[in-house]
Amino acid sequence: MTINGKQRSVRTTRAAGRRRTGRVAVFAVAGALGLTTGTVPQPAFAQTPELVAQRWTTRAPGAAADARLRGVVPGVNGRVTLRRDGKVFATVSEATVRQWSATTGRPVGAALPGIVGAVHALEYGPDGSRLAVAGDSGVSLWDAVTGQRSVATLAGHAGAVRSVAFSADGRLMATAGDDATVRLWDPDSGRLVHTLIGHVGAVRNVVFSRDGKRLASAGADNTVRLWRAATGLPIGAALTVSPGPVYATSFSPDGRLLAASGGGNLVRLWNPATGEPAGEPLTASSGPVYGLTFSLGQKLLATSSGADNTVQVWNTTTRLQATAPLTGHAGPVRAMRFSQGGDLLATGSDDGTVRLWDTATGSLADAPLTGHDGPVWALRISRNGKRLVTAAADDKVRVWRVAPKTGS
Repeated sequence: MTINGKQRSVRTTRAAGRRRTGRVAVFAVAGALGLTTGTVPQPAFAQTPELVAQRWTTRAPGAAADARLRGVVPGVNGRVTLRRDGKVFATVSEATVRQWSATTGRPVGAALPGIVGAVHALEYGPDGSRLAVAGDSGVSLWDAVTGQRSVATLAGHAGAVRSVAFSADGRLMATAGDDATVRLWDPDSGRLVHTLIGHVGAVRNVVFSRDGKRLASAGADNTVRLWRAATGLPIGAALTVSPGPVYATSFSPDGRLLAASGGGNLVRLWNPATGEPAGEPLTASSGPVYGLTFSLGQKLLATSSGADNTVQVWNTTTRLQATAPLTGHAGPVRAMRFSQGGDLLATGSDDGTVRLWDTATGSLADAPLTGHDGPVWALRISRNGKRLVTAAADDKVRVWRVAPKTGS
């Protein structure tokens, strides 16, 4: 899919008639609050030989400030993680992991050495001092300042590792893999703390609750499982998302809700303390529901529907829609994130655009951000709300300068 920035028209193309199945990554603001899982059809990635970022401002839509992010890499493949302070982000290109300055667009040090095989996930620790890299060859932990390994490769998973997450205090790291297990590690020593067994088939993603007491895992068996981080023991029975696969799981910031969505139009809510349903499911406008994300402070939950390309914003207290459905994207929305204050919602779509929405009114906060020449697979917002990093199927990462609303 490509977008014409001047005419703002969208046209769809196929790369030699090929399609690719892969993982959609949806990232959390200020910590691992939500991830996306499952496999969805994706266009084959282009082979652009450069990583390019342009910085824009919503005060002057469409005016590029620069394009200085340069590095000889074959493609970003939609995997990007932003350090919590918003100053540095990391990208994956095949087996190359590199850090970049979000301010200058220049590489921060050399690419991490010695990584073998495909990389499926990467994540900064809460304080930004370490970077976890997970892939076909296991999990490695790196000193984010020196670019050197902080501990040896963590051995344990029998097969590829698909997801990695840190607890909010940084004392635990969780990994999920094709061997149907979730593993908890001490990131300081690399010691295996617990092995969590229960899924039947590969585990695609894992996420901690904000207080670090619980974690949720989503598997290819179309179930979500809750676990106690301290003991590695399950909480209740497996939670079924029907029809599958499981596309998204997320804890609310207060830890009182776990939301999950799949191939249908229902968003299911559970009590993480018991594993019991927390009321009736939310009914989205259509299915599948590819993404969902909670706001940090306003008790809002955004869900994205694949069939009609809409986003719905829900009040998690009343279980009613907080605004009219957000419409305008010309393709499914794969990535969403609230600003720190919750007054803005950023959405990235297969139409190659990023849109910023006023969550109080449901209207666009400014003109759509254009520049990607392919579906936007991932986005992340800095804690101060001033930078938005997006990754797309055009093999480019773009850094956007956002003018936050007063009081955000």
